[in-house]
Amino acid sequence: HAGGLCGIATPMDPVSTKADELSGQVMAREGELPPVWKDLDLELELLDNMVSGGENAPEKVRPLQPNEMLMVNSATATSVGTVSSIKGSKATLQLRLPICAKSGSRITLSRRVGSRWRLIGHGSITG
Repeated sequence: HAGGLCGIATPMDPVSTKADELSGQVMAREGELPPVWKDLDLELELLDNMVSGGENAPEKVRPLQPNEMLMVNSATATSVGTVSSIKGSKATLQLRLPICAKSGSRITLSRRVGSRWRLIGHGSITG
């Protein structure tokens, strides 16, 4: 169920798992792991208004800009990426930390506004 914990016995050195250092990582049998992406080609759908908390009026989502930094979430993986190209609803991001995900996986995009990340859209990995 969502939010549950899972314990797995492995021969890993406990020092590599301290302080949730493996949080967001993917584990699979050898040869069955999805691809690891350093550059993401995405099919995107931006929201009309930015998701924000509080009493502020909803803010319109601006189109993506070249070299803009965005936060990308795919399943449990989180990374920050820089927009390297945009063409219509397609974009390419260069990720600071690679993520492991299947082609076609859903992602969410957030933009930094002040000191917070605000959800601005979603999409899927195309390559």
